[in-house]
Order: sequence, then structure tokens, then C-alpha cells
Amino acid sequence: MRILHDGLPPAAQAKLLPSKKVTTVSTSPSGVTVTCADGTTYTGTILVGADGAHSTVRSQMRSAAIATSTSSTAPFANPPLNAPVTVTANMSVNDEKPFLTSYRSMWIRFPTVPPIVAGDASETHGYDCTLQLFAGEETSVIGIYARLDKPTRDGARYTEEDEKEFVKRWGSLPVIAGGEGKKGPTIAEAYANRTQAGMVNLEEGVLPHWSFDRIVLVGDAAHKFTPSTGAGCNNGIVDVVALANELYHAFREVRDKGDESAFPDGEGILRAFKEYQAQRWETVKEGMDGASRATGAATWADLTHRFVDRHVLSRQGLVKFFADKSAAGVAKTPVFEYVEGEETMVGKFPWAHPMKGPVV
Repeated sequence: MRILHDGLPPAAQAKLLPSKKVTTVSTSPSGVTVTCADGTTYTGTILVGADGAHSTVRSQMRSAAIATSTSSTAPFANPPLNAPVTVTANMSVNDEKPFLTSYRSMWIRFPTVPPIVAGDASETHGYDCTLQLFAGEETSVIGIYARLDKPTRDGARYTEEDEKEFVKRWGSLPVIAGGEGKKGPTIAEAYANRTQAGMVNLEEGVLPHWSFDRIVLVGDAAHKFTPSTGAGCNNGIVDVVALANELYHAFREVRDKGDESAFPDGEGILRAFKEYQAQRWETVKEGMDGASRATGAATWADLTHRFVDRHVLSRQGLVKFFADKSAAGVAKTPVFEYVEGEETMVGKFPWAHPMKGPVV
């Protein structure tokens, strides 16, 4: 985050407002206003909720949808395009608890010491629990994913006592192979030498409605994956690219008429939001399902998952085959259509959306 921040020009840095907590959101035909816990308010054309799985913006968006559905007018009612959802009386309201949690995770950061060396990455699989290790030059981090006794839609905040109980249950698992017949360091040893640690629930799900009125959601606020494949972070980044492109189209539609200071009206913004979700829907669903299958296989959720993990995914040739099969899908990843740049990454599959080169 520091690198990203320092890479911004001063004018952009000046627009960043840290340590703000959103409390309420109100919309109008011309804009949206955010009120923060410290009493400050900010008004803009749209509000993008990039505030994670426990999104305040999502909650405020739901409240706005409910209020609009009970009023006599609904100028910005916004059912998504081609979204496979259950038809209800109000097609624009998400569930209050939209994500299902089947796993919880503990993460531990600790010093990188032998036999772990910088660059190591490994996984430990087994019944109801899996572990991932990523080693840096000075510190390493592990994420342990353990299956809950019963799935839940309720949130949870874990304490240090919860961490200790978790380590008591799973602490004997190795974080990496020891080599030469030796037992590698365990979760319990990593926790004993921790510099940081924490526990969270691993929610899963894709919201049927990613926008309402002038509010739109991206990343974990709209869809949540287990972190086994890293697809949740990647898809959140691509959400921003896809949304920005659709907003760019909306601006060009009105500004190509001659007024370079014109803004899209409410209907233009809604069309952009709809197209953004429609473009991302199938990819996000596939990504979430793939992450769920990966976590299920690593935790041996049933006999089929265990067989796939031990006899299919353990074979490097088959893993490479599946990776190659997914390359064509990755090649469809969008880029900012309005940003010029030189394409330096060229592979077997050409990019469906190549970077826009400078005009010669």
C-alpha cells in the first residue's frame, strides 16, 4: 500500500482521506453524499464501495433499495442483466447476510528461519484443514483454513483466546517439509514466534445486485472467495478496470456530442453499472467456484475431493494441463481502454484486449 501511495502524483495523494469511517449514504438524481463518523460529508457523482466483505456501503445500498421499493417512485431501480437469481417481490435488494461461511482462517507472520528460505511456497493438505506458506526474505506468512462444524451466515470476531484454541487443535501440522526425514516446523512453533497473527471467517458468495441508484460495489463487497487460489484479489482488481471502462464509455457518449465538460445523467450511469456487472458475472462466478473447489480438495471435504487432491492435482503434468486450459480465459482480462502503454507481455495466447499503443 505504501508503494501504491507513493507512486501517485501529489494531486491524487491530496484526495486520499485516511482514517475515515462511513456511517450513512444518501443519493439524489444528481449525486451521492457520504457522511462519516467524524461529522464530515463528501458529495460526488457516484459512490464505489470497495470496502470489503463487511461493506458499510453495501449495507447502505441495501437500505436505499428497500426504501425505494416501498415508495411510489423508483427512478433508478436496477435489476442486473442476465443474473441467475431467485425472483422475489423486490428484485433490487440483496440479502442482509449474503455470504456463506464454511471455513475460518488463521494467519501467522513469523521470522524466516531454516529450513524455510526466502521464496519458499508450499501447502499442507488433510482432513478439514489446509495450510499455505509464503516465505519472504525476513518474514514468512502462513494461512491455515479449517472447516467449520456447520456453515453459517453470521459474522465473527475472534480473540487471542480463540487463536490459542485453534493452535491447540491444529498446531501439530507442519508448515513445510523438514527434509532428510526430519519433521518441519509446526503451526504451534510459528505461532510461538509470531510477529503478527489473526483469525477471520472465509465467506463465499456472489451478490445478485452489484449496484443501486448511484452506488456500485467492487471486489469483496460484491463477491467473496476463499483465498486458496488468489482469485478474489485478482477479480477485485479487474472489477475496477471493467467499471472504469464502462464509465469511460458513458462519459464519451455525452462528450462526443460537443460538450467536453458534460456528465452522464442517471440513466447513463445505470447503463454503465449494468454493463459492468454483466461483463464480470460469469468470470466471477467461475472464479468463486474454482476457489471453493480448490479449498474443498485441499481439506478433503469428501471422498471425491480427497481423490482429486491426492491422485489428480498431485501430478505436475495434469496441473500444467489445467493451467494451460485456463490460459485462454486469462487472455480475456480487460485493460483500461483509455490508457496508452506498451505491451511487453506476449505469450502463446494473444490478449483479447491488448493495451492501447501510443498514436504515431
